[in-house]
Order: sequence, then structure tokens, then C-alpha cells
Amino acid sequence: MSTQSPRASFSGSVTRQQTVRAYLHRWAETAGAQLLVVDPMGDDGALSEAMAGRGVHVTWVTSTIDGLVEFGRTDPHAVLLAPDAPGIAPAEFVGAIRRHGSPYVIAGAVDPSGAESREVGALILAGASAVVLRPYAAPHLWELLSHAPRSLAEHARLEVGPIVLDATAYSVRVHGERIADLPLKEFELLRALMLRAPGVVSDDELRDALWGTASSRPGGNTIAMHVTRLRSRLHGAAVVRRIRGRGYSLTPDPD
Repeated sequence: MSTQSPRASFSGSVTRQQTVRAYLHRWAETAGAQLLVVDPMGDDGALSEAMAGRGVHVTWVTSTIDGLVEFGRTDPHAVLLAPDAPGIAPAEFVGAIRRHGSPYVIAGAVDPSGAESREVGALILAGASAVVLRPYAAPHLWELLSHAPRSLAEHARLEVGPIVLDATAYSVRVHGERIADLPLKEFELLRALMLRAPGVVSDDELRDALWGTASSRPGGNTIAMHVTRLRSRLHGAAVVRRIRGRGYSLTPDPD
């Protein structure tokens, strides 16, 4: 009979949730779509966390000057711009970034039909494709981003053969059946292998995916243990091979 107290159980649940959130942020930053938000109201973290779960990394700056710097650094899939952002005029900012590509630009507004209508109209004329209300709601923003020329959904959903991994739902399905209670490390391992499939993922890259940049990272035997467990969960739907001296690869079972 378990003697674990409700408090200990709750603490463990909170720790797991925090670990999953940290993982999703790391995933979105390294392999996800990039969204640049230029808005002086600042980020309280809620939007960044919600979008990370959808495979989108949010870079938030408060001026168009900083926006130009981050645009060049991140090459974002989409740009969300508030019409009251300080620096160069927002419409001029849109014109400047569109001269260096065709990002999907969304104008943010408190009331686009009211006092801000002229500023929002100027952004539309400059090249903005949509308008979203502030404060930003992740589901509405995701719906708009789904229509961007550069697909964002692919960063939340991966599919290799019969295996479908969805970061938004934190789920893995094999032949349509969900793998229940998949541990976080095995989820991270599968995601890393699927991103590169059928290519090889090195041991160092797997350590980065599973343990980040922590100084005390385990060796190859621990990775091999997680690979063995993952193989059994996939029930032969894919082959996870050890490539000696290089790393691991995942390929769908041809049968």
C-alpha cells in the first residue's frame, strides 16, 4: 500500500509540469517556428508558454528598433506588430522587413474599429495580412498563424510512418492508438529521432535533447536504456538502430 502523502504527490505533479514546460520551450527555441512580437506592453510569459506548446518560439521586444535587430537574427516565420510600438514608424518597419523577405505580418490592436483604425489601416497598406486583438489569446493567434505562407503546424506535429507525435497535446500515436503514460525522456528521444528521420542523431545531440546543457549529463548507457524502452513502446512500428560511432536513427518498419 502506498504511503505517499497528497502533498508529495502534488509536488511531484508540479515538478513534472515544470519539466514539461521547460522542455517545450527548449524544443520551440531550437527546432520550432519563430514568432517575433513587437509590442511595448511587454510579455508576461503567458503567450510564450502557450505558443511553445504549439511548437512556436516567441521573441518579444518592445520597440521597432529592437524588432529590426531580432528580425535579422531569428528570420521569423511571422511578425506580430502593435501600431503604438516606439522607434521607427510601425508602417516603415513593415516596409523595411518586407524588403528582406515576405514574413507574415499581423497587426495587434485593442480596438481596430476605433481610435487605432488609422494606424492599423496603415499597417495593412504596408503589408500586414491580418489583425488580432490585444491582449493576445494563443488560440486565436494560432488560428491566424495557421494561414501563414510558411507552415507552423509542422513544428507542433511530426509524422513518420504510422507514428504521429503532437507537441500541443503532448501525445504519441502509433497506428492511431495513443501510447499511454509515455515518460518525458522517451518523448524527447522520439521527437529528436523523428525530426532527423531517417538520418542519424548523434549521442551529443540526444543528450542536448534529453538533458539540455546541464553539466552532469549521463553517458551512452543511459541513452541506450531509454532507446530500449522506446523500442518496446513502439511495438515494431519503427526500427531504432544504433549506428556505431555515430548515434541512432529511426525508420518506419517496411512491413
